[in-house]
Amino acid sequence: MSIADIVHSESGLTLVGAALGALWTFFKSRDWYQGVRQQRYCRAVQALEAGVEQTYRTYVRAIKDSREDGKLTEAEMRDARSLARQTALEYGRTEGIDVLAELGDAYLDLWTAKLVKRMKKG
Repeated sequence: MSIADIVHSESGLTLVGAALGALWTFFKSRDWYQGVRQQRYCRAVQALEAGVEQTYRTYVRAIKDSREDGKLTEAEMRDARSLARQTALEYGRTEGIDVLAELGDAYLDLWTAKLVKRMKKG
């Protein structure tokens, strides 16, 4: 029995159809999975933004308003970033997102610094 005979048989056509269906399902599920991952990533960034915003409103603004020059010391900046990180992680947990796993521990501080810089600009 040759390959041509197998393809022309009923079971051969069924096998080819199943293989094509499996390939189609694989590619469609991959697109779906990428979309889900992108959505979780965006929600993690939003949780971090919420943490930075909350920290600014509750911690940073109070310190800036109490000083004439309106500036934070290095230690206060470190504390503010740490507080923003913790707030974002807690907010993410309430939303069902593991911010640390989505953004990565190494990049969380980088994202926080980027968001703070963006807030300072306007």
